[in-house]
Amino acid sequence: MIDDARLDVLTDEELARKPFDELVAALQQTVQRLEAGSAGLEESIKLYSQGLRLHAACDTRLREAELTITELGRRGVTGAEPAAEPAEPTSPEAAESEA
Repeated sequence: MIDDARLDVLTDEELARKPFDELVAALQQTVQRLEAGSAGLEESIKLYSQGLRLHAACDTRLREAELTITELGRRGVTGAEPAAEPAEPTSPEAAESEA
């Protein structure tokens, strides 16, 4: 989990490399704290700023995933990676016909 202390010292690039699930959990926690309404003005501004950073990191991760999926789909369509050759049948009839 990404806590406030770690979030404060991570750069945006480091934050964007965190697992997506951790980012979403931290964003949800930040939103819940803001919605609770118990934080003062300064704390609310800090939480809002953290939320923006977390949202941006989530967005970055999603864009990367989308690019990966697009690339995988493109390879599948164009056949960029050769498919494995099917194995020769080893039935007794096949062996006799070769002999």
